Amino acid sequence: MLRVLILWLALSLGIFAQSTVARRVILFGDSITAGSALPKEERGKLWVAQVQEQSDGALTLINEAKGGRPTNSLPEFTEVLSRHSKAAALVIALGMNDSRDITPQCVPKAVANVRAMIEKARAAYGASLPVLLVGPSNINKAALGPTKPIANEREVKLRELGAAFEKLAAETKCEFVSLFGIVPDAALLKDGVHPDGAGNTAIAQVLGPRLKALR
Repeated sequence: MLRVLILWLALSLGIFAQSTVARRVILFGDSITAGSALPKEERGKLWVAQVQEQSDGALTLINEAKGGRPTNSLPEFTEVLSRHSKAAALVIALGMNDSRDITPQCVPKAVANVRAMIEKARAAYGASLPVLLVGPSNINKAALGPTKPIANEREVKLRELGAAFEKLAAETKCEFVSLFGIVPDAALLKDGVHPDGAGNTAIAQVLGPRLKALR
């Protein structure tokens, strides 16, 4: 009888472990999260794909990223929320496109936009919704191409945006992680902004553990 009970408990625990529901995490980002600049042969190396695969079924990442997206995309963000009735967490990874605005208004506007996104998401999914704000990644100024004339100014804005998002995260009880300095220059040779497969791996190594712990 004891053996039967032990076997039943083992089977029950095994079934329970296998039936664990993956946590649905919405990703709202730009082309770096969308992977639109990766060549076809490297699409599988997108950091989002790497993180989901390495989560062993614990995460379902809903990639709502879009190329060229700045923080003033509140109508798009609202539409995304309306299409997903449930979410266990939210990731906001923006700022790269905002950094083209090298005026003093760049950072305050971006912060106001992201704050509004956090408020909208928590109104939709609950006040305790875990949110991860991702500070924008670094650029390779030598490879920027058409935007090279403002390379130095843009780098300054990226640093300022990251610092401002970190402060916003503390104010709104969100998590924060910075990608600035994470991507090697050699992984940004295409255009100075979009990481190749190796660059995406570097991002995945940073964001993977943070997403698994996001609760």
